[in-house]
Amino acid sequence: MANLTGTRRAAIYCRISQDRGGAGLGVARQEEDCRALCARLGWDVIAVHTDNDVSAYSGATRPEWTELLGAVRRGEIDAIAVWHVDRMTRSPRELEDVIDLADRHGVELATVSGEIDLATPTGRMVARMLGAAARHEAEHKAERQKRQRRQAAEAGRIAGGGKRPFGYEDDRMTVRSSEAEVIREGVRRVLANESLASICRDWQTRGILSPAGKPWKPSGLRRLLASARISGRREHTPRGSWESTRPLLGEIVADGVWPGIISHEDSDRVRRILSDPARRQRVEGTTKRSYLLSGILRCGKPKENGESCGWPMSGRPRSGVPRYVCPNVPGTDACAGTATNAERTDEHVRDMVLAALESPAFMERLRGQDDAGSELYEEIREDEEELEALARDMGERRITRKEWMVARQSIEERLNLNRAKLSKVSRAAVLSGFVGTFEDMQERWKQMNNSQRRAIVTACVRSVEVSPANPRKRWDPDRFVFDWVA
Repeated sequence: MANLTGTRRAAIYCRISQDRGGAGLGVARQEEDCRALCARLGWDVIAVHTDNDVSAYSGATRPEWTELLGAVRRGEIDAIAVWHVDRMTRSPRELEDVIDLADRHGVELATVSGEIDLATPTGRMVARMLGAAARHEAEHKAERQKRQRRQAAEAGRIAGGGKRPFGYEDDRMTVRSSEAEVIREGVRRVLANESLASICRDWQTRGILSPAGKPWKPSGLRRLLASARISGRREHTPRGSWESTRPLLGEIVADGVWPGIISHEDSDRVRRILSDPARRQRVEGTTKRSYLLSGILRCGKPKENGESCGWPMSGRPRSGVPRYVCPNVPGTDACAGTATNAERTDEHVRDMVLAALESPAFMERLRGQDDAGSELYEEIREDEEELEALARDMGERRITRKEWMVARQSIEERLNLNRAKLSKVSRAAVLSGFVGTFEDMQERWKQMNNSQRRAIVTACVRSVEVSPANPRKRWDPDRFVFDWVA
């Protein structure tokens, strides 16, 4: 668009990285100074672009800056006024883009802190020097802030900013009892292998909302339950400048100054489960299980060596009738030789599980597994402390690096084994409130979705082996061999 007036059409750009009070006073002062500058230069201000509380160093999108550059490309402005070069950009790479754009379109740049003429080599040199200095200052500021956050975490202090954490009052210290009970329920259900989507649907039906007043989503619930905060511990989760999202798990560096809602033990268990990549895929919806017993049923057809096929059975309908089958998958060891009616199999497994839960002896054995989980947790803590002691010994040169590596290997192997075991125990927690008479449990079962039912089954059963059908029997419950958890 041609400029027929001869007067420079100027756009003012204002930006402030942090506006803690939300009043916009910093950008207001910048605009006032820039207007005075344009008046001295005889420029006609036709637009003001303001990015409030947006950092130029972080790489975050700056909508108004993007719009200003578009106006330059469309020929709508001839000059840009900013308070300082670092308000415009703190990236030398981005500054070069601005210089190239100004060169192509003949745009002048003026700053309140000193005149810069991008049309001359000297002006460009000054701009680059100021840009490099701004980048250096921004990097040092980021490093200082990172260290301050680390120190605050190690002191167990409360992390500020954002909405109040679910489960706590606005002071971030006082437990909100109603929400705390909801968190404990969510942890129990995750430990029992129920899906996050299932829990979110249930909470939405019951009107349980996040601190923002919105229904829970699996991603938000995952972060809540995996947070060390709900166990009264301070977690430090640094994020590199190249990372667009904060990692799920950080380093637990101290006990917090606030009370925990769940135990350290349960927190460690649920963190391990929710950080499992296989579970993450299910959370994101890359896989979908529509059959109750997929993966729990195992093909029991004998092979030539006498061993069972053992391949996980999955849901496959035939002529519209749902079935579980040993799948015919080329390149695998699946024999494709076993199938069973899904509806009748679900009913049979349900009845067997409910009958087991009605048995006091079975429930006693399940509770015994919880005790085993407590013992595992103590062993894990002891091994973690021993690793820390070994590291101190090496740091103080009481042992050599070779001695440290040899001793560490056996401890880490034991740790990994016990951590894997720990994530698989204590699934009986989901049975709290479910177990009763056979008739009561049947009624509760009817009200559950498949994910909740599956949690009940997996709390009791590791797998169910299914033998090939007997052609002389329409339905044969003896085909099913249960591998009970307890």
